[in-house]
Amino acid sequence: MLFFAADTLDGDSKRKLEEIYKRCGRKMYAAAKSICGALAEDAVQNAILSMAENMDRINQRETDKIDGYVIGIVKNEAYDLMRALDRTEPVEDDFTSDPFSDPTDRIFEREAYEYAVKIIRSMDDKYRTPLYLFCVMDRSLEEIARQLHISRKTAGTRVYRAKKLLAGKMKEAGYEF
Repeated sequence: MLFFAADTLDGDSKRKLEEIYKRCGRKMYAAAKSICGALAEDAVQNAILSMAENMDRINQRETDKIDGYVIGIVKNEAYDLMRALDRTEPVEDDFTSDPFSDPTDRIFEREAYEYAVKIIRSMDDKYRTPLYLFCVMDRSLEEIARQLHISRKTAGTRVYRAKKLLAGKMKEAGYEF
């Protein structure tokens, strides 16, 4: 799909799209997979098509902004796919990985997971984004600060507050961890 989208562009735009994909392709897939599971490849392809349509607006020199832009596009595409399928939970379930585990434990874990996702989705973006970048994308506080154009201390504070908010709401609901 990347090559099809790239073939419709002029030389400079084609080169920019290929460079962005080489640098961000894995991050795009990881972000999409965390939202829509098995549909991650579709979300990445849709994001590439969207970027191909807007290549004239992308400034290659601002790599931190491009990374955030690309991840934002792929996340939106993943959410769009999930909304189109009218699903509120990940596509793949990992419950079959341990055949000896107690099914009631798995149900409780699933409920806790779904509740945690609900809390995270309801968070203000200034807390949700740093938490996502730190926990899911495994970014350092320095990388988060650079990407979000905030100080390292602010990034750390936001991650801490997001974790504290999540833990507090989980505890209120009766989930212990």
